[in-house]
Amino acid sequence: MSVSGDMLLPATIVVAYAVLLILLAARDRAAIGIGARRWLVPALFVAGVGTALHLIPHDTHLNVPYDMLFPGDLTPPAAAVLLVDLMLVLYGCQTLRYLHYRSVMVWLLAGSIWWAAQAVMLSSNPALAVGEAGWLDVLLDPITSTGALLAGGWIAGVLWMLGAALIAFYRAHLPEVANRALFWAITVPMVWIGAVMGTSGESIFAKFGWMIQFAGLLGAAYSVMARRVISIRHTLRWTVALLMMIVTTTLFFFGLVMIGVQLEQDDSARPTFIAVLAIALAIFFLALQAFQQFITRVWSTSGEGLPPLLRRYSEEIAGIVDLDALLNVTVRTVSYVLRARRGGVILVSGEDAEGLMLETPAQNAGDLPAATAKLKFDSPIVRTLLDRRAPLLQYDLDFDRIYSTADSAERAFFQTLRMSVYAPVFVQGHLVGLVCCGAKTSDEAFSRRDLEVLMTIANQVGFALRNARLVDDLRRREAEQAQLNRALSTTTDQLEKLDGVKTDFITVASHELRTPLAQIRGYTDILEAMNEDGSLDEDQVLGMTGSLRKAADRLENLISAMLDVSQIDVNAMDLAFNEITVESIMRMAIEPLTESIRHRKLMLSARGLRHLPPIQADHQRLVQAFRNVVLNAIKYTPDGGRIDITGRLESDEIIVQVKDSGIGIDTSDQELIFKKFFRVQDPKLHSTGATKFMGGGPGLGLTIARGVIEGHGGRIWVESAGCDADTLPGSTFFIALPLHPPTGTRRVLPFEVAGQSGQLVVSSPPAHTFDDTLVGSHTPPQPLPAVRPASHEGRIP
Repeated sequence: MSVSGDMLLPATIVVAYAVLLILLAARDRAAIGIGARRWLVPALFVAGVGTALHLIPHDTHLNVPYDMLFPGDLTPPAAAVLLVDLMLVLYGCQTLRYLHYRSVMVWLLAGSIWWAAQAVMLSSNPALAVGEAGWLDVLLDPITSTGALLAGGWIAGVLWMLGAALIAFYRAHLPEVANRALFWAITVPMVWIGAVMGTSGESIFAKFGWMIQFAGLLGAAYSVMARRVISIRHTLRWTVALLMMIVTTTLFFFGLVMIGVQLEQDDSARPTFIAVLAIALAIFFLALQAFQQFITRVWSTSGEGLPPLLRRYSEEIAGIVDLDALLNVTVRTVSYVLRARRGGVILVSGEDAEGLMLETPAQNAGDLPAATAKLKFDSPIVRTLLDRRAPLLQYDLDFDRIYSTADSAERAFFQTLRMSVYAPVFVQGHLVGLVCCGAKTSDEAFSRRDLEVLMTIANQVGFALRNARLVDDLRRREAEQAQLNRALSTTTDQLEKLDGVKTDFITVASHELRTPLAQIRGYTDILEAMNEDGSLDEDQVLGMTGSLRKAADRLENLISAMLDVSQIDVNAMDLAFNEITVESIMRMAIEPLTESIRHRKLMLSARGLRHLPPIQADHQRLVQAFRNVVLNAIKYTPDGGRIDITGRLESDEIIVQVKDSGIGIDTSDQELIFKKFFRVQDPKLHSTGATKFMGGGPGLGLTIARGVIEGHGGRIWVESAGCDADTLPGSTFFIALPLHPPTGTRRVLPFEVAGQSGQLVVSSPPAHTFDDTLVGSHTPPQPLPAVRPASHEGRIP
């Protein structure tokens, strides 16, 4: 071969590299789709220079100015080898950048070390004749350290790049992204194999290597410049189908020719052969046409018989007025017709001056997660849907530059749905929803015909969707109205009860006030009469003054309870927090009631309080609250009954239970009993006595208990199976108290500091325990703590 002939191919390839570089430089950076060209341009330049070195005679010595790095002179083939290896390093950076990996710098560092090491080793061995014919045989047979470094770098590089491309293909959730990764995976072995063949030094292999390497880099440049690359799966399938048809046709005509050759000498058989040949050709072409239709039906983007499917869908949705049923039918039709893995419908829930509100239905939304978003009218997404009335592809939304100005929240909304295409649904010019579907079962991108089919379904569902939403809104409003009516009826019943409570309170309060007043007036009259007669003695005076004090205390307790309720109503109750145990609080609460419990032959037990951690609380107020709850249990438990008090720690709060075996509480009254003045029994049956069974009271005890408990950031509620004086279902009151008071709770100074300011000081009671203690007539009396509340129960004024 002449010298000019040897130079023609590399010169052509060098010109081709130059053209590729010009095309890349001429393209707008933002228009190069999702691929970055940062590393591809230098890779193409280095590859072009490496190929251009083959235009220089091999016996030419290149003067390299970097003697520290390259000892001695390099021949053009040796320099071409080093440039090809450098191109592979740059191509590897481009591969990782294109596939959106973050390990570009790791590859660049490893590749640079590998390239520098083998450059030093190759340039320091002039006898190796790098790049000349047979140099790879000398380097690899037997294997040397230089050969191991060179071959190991080639193998590791191609495996790394090919693995990265295949992993990106596997992880891609959009078919277009998967197709790009698969397309790039094809270019990887082409570039690497072409580079190895081009540096082999063998003329034939080198020329094929230059062309294969250029083809691989050309594919990489095409993939970077094009927003969409050709479908690899589609191309392979139709290529296989075409090859099958070619092979079948070839074998058929070859058989006919062979039969014709055998019958050539028999003139009598020619008419018969011609007739058989015509019939065979007709049958063959009919079979070939059927085979083509089969391939089209199996591998085409949408199945055969599409018009009947769409007609049946239109007929099916025409009579649907239920929104859930309509969404189900639409999702099923979209998934079946387009052969998609997933489907769904997004609804436009509202519109204002700024944009549209989108939401996925709460039920039967297909494969869509629950999500909402607002699309502004100036968003490019809205312009595509409203102005162009065209389907929106998730691939374009992620990688097309026209959507780069869209709000990040809008893009995140669509990415969360993990769908591939969204078709707008219009009714009389208004956008009412989006029909969407995910990737196809064949993992191919949606074709133009697929998008037209999806738009046809979206156009058909428009009016049915509007009617179904109107019916759904009407049903929702009816349900809300019915619920409102039920709530209103319940509220009316409660108001009627509470209205009667006010009247009942006047009756009960008058009785509660008259009884101690009558005692006070009576004893006063007696004292006055006896004083006038001079018949008073010391014992009589002490007895009557004691009775007067009890009556006055009863009046004061009633007035104090009413004042406490008024403080709770206006949120004016101040709490003085101190560290104290629930056991001590409960002991102080039960102590004044011990005699009444024994007199009523009740059995009271307290368990699980001993090991509870201390809490920050106003112990005087908590004593008042606990006493009211226990007192309520005593009142509504018949003589001989049982009251069990238990405590436990749950998370960061203490739960105290007060369970009785009393008459219970009706379900409808379990919230009302905490309202002020409310009483379960008929006030006409009122009987005086704080601890008597079904004894009367002003109906303020549980109201105060709830106010105190909630003032500590806690909760109080009751559970009961109902009210029945015969079966005695009992009631259980639950008190939940946090270990630490909530932020913002009203406080006064701690007790010790308050005492220094002249206020009443009440020290914490000693740490007594009474787990498993029973108080009542069935057990011997148990010792109680010697701590008794001061007058007025030690309340801080």
